[in-house]
Formats: sequence, C-alpha cells, structure tokens
Amino acid sequence: MMVDQVWISEVLSNGDLGNKLGIRQKWYGEPWEAPYVRHIVPKKSEHVRAAIFKHFAGHTLKREDLPEASAVYSMSNFKRAKDVFFVGGFLAVKAPVADVLAKFDFGAGGLVPYTIYETDEKTPLPGPFYLVNFGSFKSCFLHELSANIEKIGVDQQTGQTRWSLRYLDDGDIAVSAEALAGTDIWMCPGAFSYCRN
Repeated sequence: MMVDQVWISEVLSNGDLGNKLGIRQKWYGEPWEAPYVRHIVPKKSEHVRAAIFKHFAGHTLKREDLPEASAVYSMSNFKRAKDVFFVGGFLAVKAPVADVLAKFDFGAGGLVPYTIYETDEKTPLPGPFYLVNFGSFKSCFLHELSANIEKIGVDQQTGQTRWSLRYLDDGDIAVSAEALAGTDIWMCPGAFSYCRN
C-alpha cells in the first residue's frame, strides 16, 4: 500500500539510547573490550571508528565491519536498555521493534541478528537482538521548500550543504516524489547527522 507521507527519525541523535548500558563489545579481529571503568568508553581502533561514521551516514556495512558480539558487565545497567539502543555506536533493536522494521524495505541493508552474552562471554542472553544495517540513499530533501531548518555548514568531502532537521513540527520538511519510490528506509545526504560520509 502506497502512502504519501514520509516519517523522519532522529533516533541516531539520541545518545541516551547508548548511555551507560553496561555492555562491552567484541570487534572482528580484535579482543574483547575490558569492562568500562565508570562507564567510560575505551578508544576505538581506526577501523571501528570509520565503520561507526559510515553507519551514522547510512552506508551498508559488511558483517565484519559491525560489532561481532557484546557481553554484559553490569546487568542492572543493561536492564535499562530500551527496545532501541546503541551497541558500540551502532543502532540495535529488540524483537518488538525488529518485528515492525522487518516489514519495510531497507534496500541493500536490513536487520542483522546479533548476540549479547552474559558476563562469561559464552552464555547468550535471551533475545533476539538485531543491528540495523542501513542500505539506501535518496536525494529527496527540498530545503528551499522546508521550514524550521538551519544551514549548519558544508561537508568538506562532498561540498554538499548540510542542514539541521532538529525541532521540527509535522509538515515542516518538504521532499520530492523520489521519497515515495524504491526503498522504505533510507538516509538523505545533506540532512543533519553527527558524522561525515
């Protein structure tokens, strides 16, 4: 069923979804992170940092660019995790949200099954859990017809103007007809994000 509405999410800008969740990551080719001291996240390798930037920009990532697994070091903190949360800088969801997202076309991306272990790094927690792997771009944002947006600069790599889409009301954003074609979930270059492509 085709609809003529577009919903914009600012979920990637909500850092509270990953704040002090009591989990640590295992990255492909790297050892397990140690439990965080005072929940201070350890420095990431350049490979991991690059993958996080690409994730926030909406690129489809290979499985080995995503976290391999997580382990809980503070169950009381992890119990605070909502149905949408961050795993080492990557958007993750629990089954209720995954059931909704699975109905939509991600293009080349999708939901990636993900394991979170107990402290022992061997016993899986009951899930399921999924990482969100974005997979599509559309250049459909019409800034000249939009309201309550702010020019925040120019991307030095692409030369494209970047716009902040914070503090919006329904109907503030205008998009071209391209928004209704193709995939259901996409990123729009130039719309505000915290990271560069």
